[in-house]
Amino acid sequence: MQAAEANAALGVLAERLEGAGSQAERVAAFEAAYRHVAEWRYQVAVQGQWTRPYADADDVRATIGEGGYMRYRLSPGTGGREPGSPAWKLLSELEQVALERMGQDHHLQNVVTLRDGTTVNGNQLHYIAAPRDPSTGEPYPGHADQVITQTAAYADREVLRRASFEALAELEGARAEGTADVQDPAQRQAFADAAYFLVQGPEFRRGSDAIMRTFLATAHTRVFDAAPVLPQAVDLDGMVRGQEGFNRVMHEQLRLAPAPTVNEPAAATTERATPTRTRPDGLTR
Repeated sequence: MQAAEANAALGVLAERLEGAGSQAERVAAFEAAYRHVAEWRYQVAVQGQWTRPYADADDVRATIGEGGYMRYRLSPGTGGREPGSPAWKLLSELEQVALERMGQDHHLQNVVTLRDGTTVNGNQLHYIAAPRDPSTGEPYPGHADQVITQTAAYADREVLRRASFEALAELEGARAEGTADVQDPAQRQAFADAAYFLVQGPEFRRGSDAIMRTFLATAHTRVFDAAPVLPQAVDLDGMVRGQEGFNRVMHEQLRLAPAPTVNEPAAATTERATPTRTRPDGLTR
């Protein structure tokens, strides 16, 4: 389903980029493709697919408005997940990364460096201790310590999302000049930057991870003429590991999908599971 939409968005990009001669026109084209994917994700929810308990399609269209934010729990024991399951293992790994980065402060503000060297605040990480029985020091029954993420401020998310489209537009400029090369380290970094900026700038209360992965698969296929296999938990990695850690994951795990055979779509799936990186059930927002 995501691959089908990635191909549809690829068509939107091709149409919008035909004859585009300026950076501004290329930025607008990538934003149009992103909007196409966002509308697709909403329609999927309208059809009753990929909605979480106590959520509905309107949550997929609702934006995280000015003055608002979303929080997501990383602690595996707070979501009813089975100990030892792929979801448990992945969240345990990311929870430990978050705790190590926070240190004794129990709080961390991610700072994102844009491609021009300026910085903007990204998401935050928090450790929230459970209320404890003073006689034992243990959490009361039904309570647990939590590690959570909190989305960036509205204005910062707007800047970050725009920066993602701008980085992709630069790569499209190289493609138009015939100099795009998926093996070029600088261009691969530009795509990693675009991915990180987008992950740091979610727009909607639900569905942002599917929108991001599908859009990034489309964008990569366009600028490099090659469909990608994205890291399995690309959005969670971006929120938890920080920019340097995210770049390392992209360097190690981003790879090219096999070339399609006859009658297969041009854009391959946006993610492929591996034994150690299977995406947890229930984390699609």
